[in-house]
Amino acid sequence: MKPVLAAIAVCVLGGSARARADVSIVENDKTINVDCNKDPNISVLGNHITIHATGVCASLSIAGNECAFTGVATSASIPGNHNTVTLSAADDVSVAGNYNTVIVKHPVKRKTPSISNPGNHNKVTQ
Repeated sequence: MKPVLAAIAVCVLGGSARARADVSIVENDKTINVDCNKDPNISVLGNHITIHATGVCASLSIAGNECAFTGVATSASIPGNHNTVTLSAADDVSVAGNYNTVIVKHPVKRKTPSISNPGNHNKVTQ
């Protein structure tokens, strides 16, 4: 059994025949590719994880430490520490952890991204 990517919830949205899954990454020291068109919600609990995402993720949460993410997320929450997050586009970003580097290049739907940075020693650029 491969616990690297655990689909923790699958639901059918709006009566549609398409199922959507949530991806939870709980292991350490992994490099993972995620198709957000199939798995729109990503939760990272492990440490030393590198994620390359395609499509638009509905939500991203990185509670692990020393992780790297590259992709697009409508909403991103980074409560972990020492992470590097490069968002080609995002609308809502919260960086509650410490010593993170977050780059937001463009909004997804808004005129400008909404960025909250209550953590300490973060480098957040737009």
